[in-house]
Amino acid sequence: MKQVLIAAALALALSACSPAPSQSDQPQANTLELEVQGMSFAGPDTIRSGWTTIRVVNNGGMTHHALVYRLPEGVTAEMVDEQIVGPIQRSLTAAIAGDTEMAAQLAATMPAWVGDLTWLGGPGMMSDGVTGEATMYLEPGNYLVECYVKTNGVQHNFNPEPGEFGMVFPLTVVADEGGMAEPDANVTLRLTNGGYQISDGAFVSGDNSVRVRFEEQRLYNNFVGHDAHMFRIESDTDVDAAANWPDFFPIDGQQTPAPAHFVGGIHDMPQGATGYFTVRLEPGDYGITAEIPGAKQNGFFLRFSLDND
Repeated sequence: MKQVLIAAALALALSACSPAPSQSDQPQANTLELEVQGMSFAGPDTIRSGWTTIRVVNNGGMTHHALVYRLPEGVTAEMVDEQIVGPIQRSLTAAIAGDTEMAAQLAATMPAWVGDLTWLGGPGMMSDGVTGEATMYLEPGNYLVECYVKTNGVQHNFNPEPGEFGMVFPLTVVADEGGMAEPDANVTLRLTNGGYQISDGAFVSGDNSVRVRFEEQRLYNNFVGHDAHMFRIESDTDVDAAANWPDFFPIDGQQTPAPAHFVGGIHDMPQGATGYFTVRLEPGDYGITAEIPGAKQNGFFLRFSLDND
């Protein structure tokens, strides 16, 4: 009995001397949560740098996405709105009216600095009721979060009111390090010029963390590159239509309503970058497609099934 009491007293003494785990020892999150409100994003406009999660709660009634990109020095959100968003919308309107010559002329007015915009991921296609979440490494700087899905021939990022933004959300990434560790993943998706490949792990029913390695990247139509958008395949889903829908450039590209239920993904990132996205999947069939012309023909369509386990 005496030995037991001594051991207990020693244990208490040691625990009293040992420092309790500090909050700084615990894994930290560096998360920016935005909500879709009408045709705009609402939420904080500042986040710390490093590994950063952008979470978008889409209860806006239609499909959206949230491309994240960094602005070059001297370029503002207002300049993007006036010199890129406006001309693209006017080009789209001309194309819908059948004036392809005017559409081409307007599309050719892009400023030289458009090539200096850096796509850095962001949540992929999300149907109404879906929360999209993507994690990327973001350096300090000025960014935009943008959705350019179309409804009735009008891009969601376009606002006809002068000086007013549509779904163009200015974001500042400050120099303070967020302290977030690189996420874990249960499945790794490789993107090369030849298409998609699952190189490690597998999708599961329930919560998935997907590591996306952008091992090769190229531009299509001088604007978009390899990315990954996931949709559920039901018995009545037109798989070809859903696989082609994210291609912005046809008049009906990204035109709501979407032909399938999109559950998330991640946008373009530079060659050599790694990003992550999370999805919660029920048993059933799914497809992953890209926002590029001819995704299926170019190897950027992957179909998989999840059984009831």
